[in-house]
Amino acid sequence: GGTMERAFALANHWHMNLVRKNTKIPYISHLMAVSALVLENGGSLDQASAGLLHDILEDTKCSEELLRATVGDTVTEIVKACTHEPSEDKTPEGWKKRKQHYLDHLLDPKRESRANLVALCDKVHNIECTVRDWHASGHDQSKMFVGFNAGWDIQLWWYNSLADAFDKLDVPADLRTRFRTAVTTVFGT
Repeated sequence: GGTMERAFALANHWHMNLVRKNTKIPYISHLMAVSALVLENGGSLDQASAGLLHDILEDTKCSEELLRATVGDTVTEIVKACTHEPSEDKTPEGWKKRKQHYLDHLLDPKRESRANLVALCDKVHNIECTVRDWHASGHDQSKMFVGFNAGWDIQLWWYNSLADAFDKLDVPADLRTRFRTAVTTVFGT
């Protein structure tokens, strides 16, 4: 109901004019896709709202206070659990360190468990967009991840590590399979 509308308005406002890396695709499309995947896989409206907002603290100047005032505590806690630590270190090593921190956090038993489905839906959409890019590149590794802070080898490590982590979490099996299948499509076994 109301929370979804407020979540969409907030996401639309703060991500306005942003596009997906190396594309002309408005960033809001990713947020909508993640939210839809959450709902398609049995998530609640709070989880779907968090899907719309999962990048807002990481990628925009929206404050946690404004987020909390707009969508409440539950959605805010899920969003916080989905947020990667900020890092000034833009080197591949810095990127990997930040991702390792995310993986450790993902498997922390104290983590907000409702965030796990949202995180998986985010990563499913990312890897399925990567599959599309992989086919468009003619399966050319050198054309992949241009403009990203980490190249092929670290991306391979990241996506395989994510697949292993999601296999340890209570998230829908078919969605885990969908993620693993896409990872294998791009990176091989």
